[in-house]
Amino acid sequence: MIFSHHRNRGFSLIEVMAAVLLLGIAMTVMLQLRNDSLGKAADARSRSIASRMALNLANRIEAARVPDLFDGISGDFADFGFPVFSWVIGLGDGSTYASGIGDEDSETTWRNQLELAYEDLDESVEKPALTRIFISVTYPPFVGEDEIYTLELMLPTWAIYQDFELYQATWPGMLPEAIQ
Repeated sequence: MIFSHHRNRGFSLIEVMAAVLLLGIAMTVMLQLRNDSLGKAADARSRSIASRMALNLANRIEAARVPDLFDGISGDFADFGFPVFSWVIGLGDGSTYASGIGDEDSETTWRNQLELAYEDLDESVEKPALTRIFISVTYPPFVGEDEIYTLELMLPTWAIYQDFELYQATWPGMLPEAIQ
């Protein structure tokens, strides 16, 4: 009797199972990395939209285009196509709507920047009064609780309080478009 050692050419069940297991682990890792990347991109997009909407609102305030402006006024950006983005405005250094960012050090920094901005002006030129404002935009992240983007800046006091007499006193002969 002649015995021949004939081995089938192919893969054993264990080799196939090991390959499938390895492929499953690799796909799981790749899908998790993809999901993390999509989440970070969505969060970056939301933060970008929040910053642009805050700047848009600041420009409208500076142009005296926000009627009945007061500390704590709030709303959303539904008119701009972003109804889940909401805002609240804090006026002045002591605002309770400043989202906790107005500490003593930042107050000193703001006042120093204001002095630097005014140092080139001639002493005879009346310097416009400025008011510190905080625009906090709340937006939904990809995962988790809502996040807040806060824009802190100084704007002309006349625009915030829509005091056109103050505007006239500061810049005689130049009327803003809002009262022409």
